[in-house]
Amino acid sequence: MYPLLAAWGYALALYLIYLAIIRLWRPDITLVGLFFGTLTAAQFIANRLVDYGVGVAPAGTVIFMTNVAILDALAILYGRRLALSVVRAGFFFQAAVALAAWSATTLPPPVWFAERAAVVDSVIAPSARIAIASLIAYIVSSTVDVYIVTKWPRLHILARVYSSTLVAQVVDTVLFITIAFGPLWDVVTGQILVKWIQTPLEAVFIYGARRSVQRQLSPQHV
Repeated sequence: MYPLLAAWGYALALYLIYLAIIRLWRPDITLVGLFFGTLTAAQFIANRLVDYGVGVAPAGTVIFMTNVAILDALAILYGRRLALSVVRAGFFFQAAVALAAWSATTLPPPVWFAERAAVVDSVIAPSARIAIASLIAYIVSSTVDVYIVTKWPRLHILARVYSSTLVAQVVDTVLFITIAFGPLWDVVTGQILVKWIQTPLEAVFIYGARRSVQRQLSPQHV
């Protein structure tokens, strides 16, 4: 249970940091910036695998799930149209980051750095198959997430957030693992469980972000 508790602790710490940043600056702009930042961080940290006890998943899963919470907050607080625009921009942003990482590995390192360069290259530049799998899984699952979380606005906010996340993360995991490595269902199941277990923490971020937006829109802050 220790890895899971540690992951919860790290995720909660990240949420509190994000909320502090949102409180200091404009929530809409800050949320968009945090979305792209966490998307990039998750992409690079994904190379490190972790045994969470219930299954094996990339270390980037923790920060990736905070990225999902940010997207849900954008969709709930600013609407489907803005959230989908951010998702589409994120697709090209992620592709550009992958291209930049790959191009860096094509440049010749100094002789004394050659061995270390091979290790660095394996971390920063994923294979073409993994990069393609990541892009497809991202755009499909994020679009599904936004549509579900904005589909029934009269439902309780947590019902919308949790249902969208639970469904979207199944889509994301199945697509990514299947395209990148083949139908490894034990790996798929483990990653889905790790993602689902972190889902309840979204409530902390969603309510905190909503409070910051309401504070921004209150008369004394206009």
